Amino acid sequence: MPRTERARASLLTAAVVVTAASLILAAQALQPRPPTLLSGITLSLVIEGPGWTITHQNNDTVNNTVFLFLLEAARTRHFTLEWENYSPPLSAVFIIAINGARNGDAHQYWQFWVDSVYGPTAADLAVLRGGETVLWKFDVSEEG
Repeated sequence: MPRTERARASLLTAAVVVTAASLILAAQALQPRPPTLLSGITLSLVIEGPGWTITHQNNDTVNNTVFLFLLEAARTRHFTLEWENYSPPLSAVFIIAINGARNGDAHQYWQFWVDSVYGPTAADLAVLRGGETVLWKFDVSEEG
């Protein structure tokens, strides 16, 4: 391949890499962030695992996403919590296990509902405003 063709190919490759990196950074910047709370809100949590239930309530929490409130409950109620952080462009948290119950066991997975509405997004992107009840359930995958 002549030098000019190699140079063009190198420039094209560099342009593609720069464009892809720019798109990933833009997607991260545009992702919604939960508002910082100046005072606490009231939230309730119920976790239904295989043969066990954990409940947690806080009348003054500043953890205003489903994930942050679950993390608070794990620290307060002393149960294990495992999650995976997905990289851009998704940049979201995926719950892998709660209190030893792991996704895939008996074809069941962790899913959440807020006030009986199935979680439409990742737990760290689901913003809570106060007064909600969050249910985490270890069940067959919700279709929908």
